[in-house]
Amino acid sequence: MDTERLIKDIVSNVMSRLEPDASGSSIAEKSGKISGKSGIQGTLSQKKVVCGISVRHLHLCREHVDILFGKGYEMQVLKELYQPGTYAYKETVTIVGPRLSALQNVRVLGPLRDKTQVELAKTDCIILGIDAPVKPSGQLSGTASAVVIGPKGAVYLKEGVIRANRHLHLSTDDAGYFGVEDNDLIDVRISGPKGLTFNNVQVRVSPDFKSEMHVDTDDGNAADIINGTMVEIVDASCVSPISLQMANGENTPPQIPDNSFTGEITDTNILKSMNQAVTVSGSGDADVQEDTAKNKQKKIVITTSDLDDYVSKGIEVTSDVILSPLARDEALNRGIKISYSQ
Repeated sequence: MDTERLIKDIVSNVMSRLEPDASGSSIAEKSGKISGKSGIQGTLSQKKVVCGISVRHLHLCREHVDILFGKGYEMQVLKELYQPGTYAYKETVTIVGPRLSALQNVRVLGPLRDKTQVELAKTDCIILGIDAPVKPSGQLSGTASAVVIGPKGAVYLKEGVIRANRHLHLSTDDAGYFGVEDNDLIDVRISGPKGLTFNNVQVRVSPDFKSEMHVDTDDGNAADIINGTMVEIVDASCVSPISLQMANGENTPPQIPDNSFTGEITDTNILKSMNQAVTVSGSGDADVQEDTAKNKQKKIVITTSDLDDYVSKGIEVTSDVILSPLARDEALNRGIKISYSQ
């Protein structure tokens, strides 16, 4: 059989499988092929969904929008996201941790929520010096704290910083098709040179959802995937679950000495905005009230623009004084005396 005849036979066979029969269904549809469903493709034995990589971002409440961007400010939509009714705003903020390291231009997502929630990856948390727990979205009790800085003000979040758990959005139809329910924990496999299986993926079901898995940038980088990568729901129940264990001292690999850093905040406006951080209001909790009282004692921030005031008297750095790295270097160059005390 020549090549041209072979090609014609193959095309004819494929077309016949796609043509609807008397019932209106094609052979491909009858064989279990998924077609046209939101974010899923494959067969029942190959349950694939699209994956999205969630970069660091935050959701704001109305109260904090007023503080960060000005009273009555209306957020501006930049683009719609994959999930219906969600979008990225044009506005960004700076997130500051206890080390005075900052993540700048962090995107605000909409719509507004009842409580402000910051979502970071583990790498982000290391940069900021924050120990944020892995939590489902909205479960903020006992989570990590940070300072959020906008163009008009700053907010101190006593809690609200999380590392979002791996989760899978499914429409009601797709959840029924896959045989899973809301809040089920499933396993999802990724192929490729760095292929792996993600365990403990939370299923979220809603008639308004488009089927899509969400992982943070650390998980995405570990699996070497990008937005739009197709991933597969699998059953890993045959693998015996294990608890997290640590090696004893003799078998623990030595840690690589690491003196690297991402740099302290040197932006004058950000440093000065640190003093304007406000606590989350509306709580009668005694601990919150005590923290509020402590925060009323504002720190003095010394930047390069303030050095002329210290030429003769020198700079005394105490627990209430923040000397920016640039100001410190410039003061030493100019011969301004710097002393440190508790």
